Amino acid sequence: MQLINPENYPSVRALFKELEVSHALVEALFDGNLQAKIFTERGSNPQTGMIVYKSRVLICGNASLPGFDERLKQLFTETLIPAHKAAGQDAFLFCFSDPAWKAVLENAFSEYTLYHGERQYYETTDFQSTPGLPLPDGFSLRLITPEFMASDIAGLDQIHEEMCSERTSIEDFLAHSFGLCPVYENEIAGWCMSEYNTGSRCEIGIATAEKHQRKGIATLAAKAFLAESHRRGITRVGWDCWKRNIASAASARKAGLALVEEYPAVVIVLSAKE
Repeated sequence: MQLINPENYPSVRALFKELEVSHALVEALFDGNLQAKIFTERGSNPQTGMIVYKSRVLICGNASLPGFDERLKQLFTETLIPAHKAAGQDAFLFCFSDPAWKAVLENAFSEYTLYHGERQYYETTDFQSTPGLPLPDGFSLRLITPEFMASDIAGLDQIHEEMCSERTSIEDFLAHSFGLCPVYENEIAGWCMSEYNTGSRCEIGIATAEKHQRKGIATLAAKAFLAESHRRGITRVGWDCWKRNIASAASARKAGLALVEEYPAVVIVLSAKE
């Protein structure tokens, strides 16, 4: 596979069209609001393509090309896996729409542990139907601002990590993303942050601390996030989660998002099978 130069990205955008609906990452990349690597099969009319951004890999096109599994294995073994491990990462999440990619990945990564599953993409464009509700006693919702990050609230290191999981730095997040945190007394109780911001679209990255789960905090945070999105001119918000994560899917629906698409995914753990 060949690495595509950024100036040539427009010429291969059509190859990834099937993934744009359920992955704001694709739109953000081609709109110039996110830096990721694009690989395609060699030639002027490639039939397969792959976007690599941090731990997430989006792959599409013809999964039946002869020898593609070997070429994929070579690229990851020689280049992408060493760089990923050097950055302290231990897994890749592969997302795709054609189930035929499962067999390709099993062949290419046969020496690693693979976990197969289904993911769901929820979305809303109707923020007026998600009014906020009172928080339980002791909780507050705080916007993520420079002042918030400089405060003495316990657990901000988790927020640092989450901000940089999608953005390149805290400064990058504060400049181009937004979010809020539920706080219990003076301790972080979770977060709800924008991801893959591009134009008037973004996705939600959300989590609730284990000891505060099953209190409706995620739903309340998501509704507040949608209100903040509306205030900022966002008109399309997505929510991506594993199908088996019943609680996350329920929170998405309670916040007013509707299921748009289900798609297969594979987690590849970068440790050899025992």
